[in-house]
Amino acid sequence: MEILKEKRNNSGYAILFTVVIVGIISMITIGLSNAVYKQIMLSSVAKDSITAFYQADIASDCALYADKNSYFEIPARTLPFNCGGYNLYITLNSSSDGNAGKYIYNVDLSQQDLDLLKNKKCFNAVITKKPKSATEFDTIETTIEARGYNICDKDNSRTVERAIRVDF
Repeated sequence: MEILKEKRNNSGYAILFTVVIVGIISMITIGLSNAVYKQIMLSSVAKDSITAFYQADIASDCALYADKNSYFEIPARTLPFNCGGYNLYITLNSSSDGNAGKYIYNVDLSQQDLDLLKNKKCFNAVITKKPKSATEFDTIETTIEARGYNICDKDNSRTVERAIRVDF
């Protein structure tokens, strides 16, 4: 009977050792999974950022194209022009600071197109044209502020916006 008592006192160490090893392996697995998840999220944000930057680049190119083809000299232009695979509309806004000869144009998709493209990439641009000085109305200074988005839904927390500014 004494032999059985000794075996009973030694039992349980194998189970305790197994639980400790399984716990250590589980902690390592959870740590690696967390690191992998963070890397996936980081690469996703980088991809969205690059997409938004390229959309801003397209917007600046479309604004330069519209400026070169004198689309901004027709203030009441209601027909869209095609650029970057989109039909873009030009709207003339009044000057916000009262400068004489200053014009602000928006190049953007129509609201109907924005609703259709809610989960797709898009862009817009604001073009400001003003005289270089109060006496030089024939020398125009142009500023293009182009913004690109990875998705058109600006209320979505995953939306990334990038901007490019061109002065000439």
